[in-house]
Amino acid sequence: MSGRGAGRGGGRGGGRGDGRGGFPPPGRGRGGDYGQGGGRGQGFQASRGSGGRGAGRGGRGGGGGRGGGRYEDDPKDEAPGALQQPDQNVEKKENAQISDISLSGLSLGDFSLPSRPSYGTRGRAIVLRTNFLTLKPKPGLVLYRYNIEVEPAIKNPTGGPNRRKTRRLIELLIASNNQLRDVATDYGKFIITATKLPLKDNTISLNQKFYEIEDSGPGPKSTTHKVKITLDGRLEFKQLVDYLDGEGSGGLTLEDKGKFLQALNIIMTRTANQNPHIYGGGIRNKFYTYPMDLDRPGASFKLGGGLVALKGFYTSVRTSTGRLLVNINVANAAFYPAINLLGLMRLHTPDMANDGRSGLEGFITKLKVSHTYIKEIGKNIKRVKTVQGFSRGPNPKYKHEFPLRGNARSILFECPELQATGKISVEKFFAQKWNVRLARPEEPCINVGTREKPVFVPPELLTVEPGQQFGKKLDEGQTRSMINFAVRRPHANARRIIEQGAPMMGLSPTNQNLVNFGVKVFPQMITVRGRILPTPSILYKQANRSKDLTPNFGTWNLAEHMFSVGGHLQDWTFLKFVENAIGPREIEGFRAMLNQCGMKCNAPTPPNGVTAGLNRGRGFEEHNDQIIEKNIRTAAERKLKFLLVILPSKDAFIYSRVKYWAEVKYGIQTVCSVDMSFAEKGKDYAANVAHKVNLKLGGVNQMLPPDKLVNVLKDGKTMLVGMDVTHPSPGSLEDSPSIAGVVASSDGRYGHWPASMRAQESRKEMIDKLDEMFGERLDFWRSRNQNALPARIVIYRDGVSEGQYHTLLVDELPQIREACKKQYPGGRGPKISLIVCGKRHHTRFYPTSNPDRSGNPPNGTVVDRGITMEKGWDFYLQAHSAIQGTARPTHYVVLLEENGLSADDLEALTHNLCYLYGRATKAVSLCPPAYYADLLCERGRMYLYREFNARDNQTQTTEPKFDWNRAPWLRDVHKSVENTMFYI
Repeated sequence: MSGRGAGRGGGRGGGRGDGRGGFPPPGRGRGGDYGQGGGRGQGFQASRGSGGRGAGRGGRGGGGGRGGGRYEDDPKDEAPGALQQPDQNVEKKENAQISDISLSGLSLGDFSLPSRPSYGTRGRAIVLRTNFLTLKPKPGLVLYRYNIEVEPAIKNPTGGPNRRKTRRLIELLIASNNQLRDVATDYGKFIITATKLPLKDNTISLNQKFYEIEDSGPGPKSTTHKVKITLDGRLEFKQLVDYLDGEGSGGLTLEDKGKFLQALNIIMTRTANQNPHIYGGGIRNKFYTYPMDLDRPGASFKLGGGLVALKGFYTSVRTSTGRLLVNINVANAAFYPAINLLGLMRLHTPDMANDGRSGLEGFITKLKVSHTYIKEIGKNIKRVKTVQGFSRGPNPKYKHEFPLRGNARSILFECPELQATGKISVEKFFAQKWNVRLARPEEPCINVGTREKPVFVPPELLTVEPGQQFGKKLDEGQTRSMINFAVRRPHANARRIIEQGAPMMGLSPTNQNLVNFGVKVFPQMITVRGRILPTPSILYKQANRSKDLTPNFGTWNLAEHMFSVGGHLQDWTFLKFVENAIGPREIEGFRAMLNQCGMKCNAPTPPNGVTAGLNRGRGFEEHNDQIIEKNIRTAAERKLKFLLVILPSKDAFIYSRVKYWAEVKYGIQTVCSVDMSFAEKGKDYAANVAHKVNLKLGGVNQMLPPDKLVNVLKDGKTMLVGMDVTHPSPGSLEDSPSIAGVVASSDGRYGHWPASMRAQESRKEMIDKLDEMFGERLDFWRSRNQNALPARIVIYRDGVSEGQYHTLLVDELPQIREACKKQYPGGRGPKISLIVCGKRHHTRFYPTSNPDRSGNPPNGTVVDRGITMEKGWDFYLQAHSAIQGTARPTHYVVLLEENGLSADDLEALTHNLCYLYGRATKAVSLCPPAYYADLLCERGRMYLYREFNARDNQTQTTEPKFDWNRAPWLRDVHKSVENTMFYI
């Protein structure tokens, strides 16, 4: 099956353009991009999804990972070619809009975002390239948008929309109707045209038979679908251009603007969508080239466990003051290789006869596979099927008597055509029916039918269809390999975008796929102005006196300095799940380090700790869990308050169970350390552990000097808040909850951040019961501030997309105000600032001069013009120094501002706070309130580790669901640790 699983249908078309963007030709070198470089390492924390903020650092240069090597030759790390200065016309329009006080912020319908008060001025000016290309619509451009309705709708067995088959149907419809040949479409809901279709009453219903691309045409059982196409409206681009220029009396709502951008995005992807060798991987704005020869050097990168990594590109049309832009970035993803299915199974699980709980069945279930053993008119006919798993044992509901995980010899069924009486084996059926002699009949057969009517085929006869992206979590080794594959220095990524990405996506002024729709894209990166904000000094102690420390490149060394406020470690011991893990020398060294950092540390009780052995490997989870629970319960009975837990390895299950029993059930603080790390890394590692210990005990590691506090923080009456929601990952039980968390500073030192946490409805992004959690944070602030409430509240909300701004203001903000109304006398609540933090974006910056050691802009780089919102108030801040790869700045968007902050004030506040992340001696990429909220939500996932990882090892015959009535955890932690930074 060629194409994208479902094929391409209609014409291929589309020029690629010349792709020349002013970068030197490729050469050889090293470096790269994956995630955010070294921004937010999390120590021993299980990652969210496929990497998240704390993913490993990866490596530079060749090799790396299981079975890997360099994907292909990297370009030389040279500065790009001729530098174009930022567009002065755009800057004039930006300045004019700032000075025009009549212009309102971005309209959300019944809300408007705050207008930008000014552009920032503090810091040293720099010029940066950024991965945006200029898009120009022709004057007077009008496009037409049509809705698509399919009857009957094409659905999956679970009842959801079947996007692959719907796409195939639309492809067939376009190929068979001349009047649709020149449309652009998302192959699901919308069609965009450059001229109005000649439709009676602006609607038409067309009948289309569905058949797969490998079929020669529709068959007698092909379903006929009625496809209704209806005009939704005209898109007059003068309205959008005037809006971006700040002209005209009428404005656009976010919804209105979204229709223009959706149309342009559909047009931008037309070239890639028509190329049969480019795959979308299930995401409509990410496209990957899938090599047919995976073993060719440089064609792919083996991640191990049966997966390969592929490179691709992301595109999205964005708006900014005075112009339209195309954001284009590199993308990397894991795919299934298009190889024999039995070979894939062996790559994932080499010893399939004794694989235990390797998750092999879950790994291959829902894969598209093909076979060619059926012959018609002397030819082998290709058929594409979907893997439903292995045989699952006798099932009275369907009257099945097949053995569990049966093979071609053990699975028997009635086949009167070949055997008049009794049953025939799968092996004999294939030999007699199709003259196929099996080489490995002992391997488990694959069900490519349905659960009710299974069809069993030996895996050696099936081939994995190309272009199928792996949608679950990568394991630790695969994640390391992915980082090694993806990491590239900034200028190497920039050249790849221009020299490969723009041509692949057809982003050229000569591409007829774009020109025919009245738009042109110019494949040169634009430049913007940025500023490098001053680095704040950090306040520690030295010889019991406050001492300023000045970071260098965003990092500093704690040597000869002590924590600002040291905690007292008492009633504690070591819990060692490894024999002979550490002895008296290591224990005394750890105590000495805590004392050196300004803490008080009593001797452990018992002095040599407690040792309890755990079994390694799969199948011992329940046994190990019982040992963990017993030892933590015993520690609680002995009135211990803290355990330093020595683990045998980075095992996420063991880690999660330690945290669950200690923090939820028995109220003991813990810090986990891997045996080899603690024994071998010495003082530096012990100092890192000391940071966590001090925070958990209520200490404050570092502070900002008074002169580095912006006005809103100087009187100590401002509460800083972080909020986040995390969702169940692939492999979770159905209906598994999302986790919502709120952290808040407790006083004017901004170093102690207790938290509230709840489980809530699955995949709901807005926070439920926020009024409760916010009220709890106000209560604790009052308890630490002589019964006074904060006069101001500044909130950093993580994980909200642009489309959810309105929902946040109508859902979460009223809950916050209600919590304040209940506590503030006379209804006079605090002044609130609400800022959304975004890391899941594709904006990157490339220095044009004086890069840092990794080739990125210097830490402290802020950009608030050139690519920012045309209405509203936002900025990009790269507070950290990336260790390698291309640094990802954080995007901050102001949704509410009542505290009178200026642009410079908010940028300085956010930047300086990035130096107060208590777990590290470096500036971090995300403002700590939001960072802490993210860690908090990750801790909630740990408490539900089994539920969030259930399907990885699933062998049940029914789809399990999350049971809210029997859940092991739904909110908060034990009272003994609830107002601490237990989650750090």
